[in-house]
Amino acid sequence: MTNKNLEERVVTLEAESYRNTRRFAAIDDQFGLLRGAVDELSADLREHRQDTREQFAAVNQRLDRIDERFDGIDGRLDRIDQRFDGFNGRLDGMDRRFAGIDGRLDGMDGLLRQILAVVTPATPEVVRQHVAAPVG
Repeated sequence: MTNKNLEERVVTLEAESYRNTRRFAAIDDQFGLLRGAVDELSADLREHRQDTREQFAAVNQRLDRIDERFDGIDGRLDRIDQRFDGFNGRLDGMDRRFAGIDGRLDGMDGLLRQILAVVTPATPEVVRQHVAAPVG
């Protein structure tokens, strides 16, 4: 190779090197911009994640308070249910008493019907004779 060819080749390589250096500088600038954008986005995401955690914590606290209220209502309903069970027991006892009284009244009704069966056939004259008869 001749000197001229070598010189041309050196000039071409230097020009290519200069162009690549400028291109890499531009790429470095773009890379720096991208890195800055990614860092900004990461910071925004961290902030958003923290906000989301706080919001979830607030929602969980509200749900815990609601759950406590429902527990209180459930306890009240249990006490009301126990009261109704007590009333039901009392009413069952009263029902048994009334059934006993009803049985006694049925017995008395039967006895009165037997008495009426004996007394009704008697004429008023027979009744007067028995009432007026001397005991004795």
